[in-house]
Amino acid sequence: LRGLGGAGFPAGKKWEIVKNFAKPKYLAVNIDEGEPGTFKDRYFLESDPHRFLEGSLIACWCVGIDEIFIYLRDEYAAAREILISEIKALQKAFANLPKIYLRRGAGAYICGEESAMIESIEGKRGIPRLRPPYLAEVGLFNRPTLEHNMETLHWVRDILEKGAESFFSHGRRGRKGLRTFSVSGRVQKPGIHLAPA
Repeated sequence: LRGLGGAGFPAGKKWEIVKNFAKPKYLAVNIDEGEPGTFKDRYFLESDPHRFLEGSLIACWCVGIDEIFIYLRDEYAAAREILISEIKALQKAFANLPKIYLRRGAGAYICGEESAMIESIEGKRGIPRLRPPYLAEVGLFNRPTLEHNMETLHWVRDILEKGAESFFSHGRRGRKGLRTFSVSGRVQKPGIHLAPA
């Protein structure tokens, strides 16, 4: 599974890197979705929030993470209410879950960049950091941080339930897996569409 936030870095490699650092470690989830005409994350949150939450918890279990910071676009009021309700239900149903914090996005497009998002979560101005060091080593609150786009975590449960081959049987021109596209404007079938990578 490659990261679906844009860079396409292998998710498993990222987990492996962060796993090797000492605790405390954090998971930062980017749901800022600031690109014009993009609404796939909002759709997933409003229709099936548990798929992404399960992916987050699986990542935390694999990597040894105790706290999750969800960075949600401030304009997604309905998704925010759903997440607040579902996070409370999870915390009531299961003991020993990682702490989950829901943070409002700053409304700046640049905060979609991972290190700018980290700065914003910390209460600072959302400006990208110089690298190295990378977030995996010196991330949120100067601790090792696993950063993911929401859609990446959305697919984790499917891959575990159906097997990697099921997901990776899709794809063209050397790419593997499925991708979600937001389609709007003067088109016959607006909405969320899945297509091979």
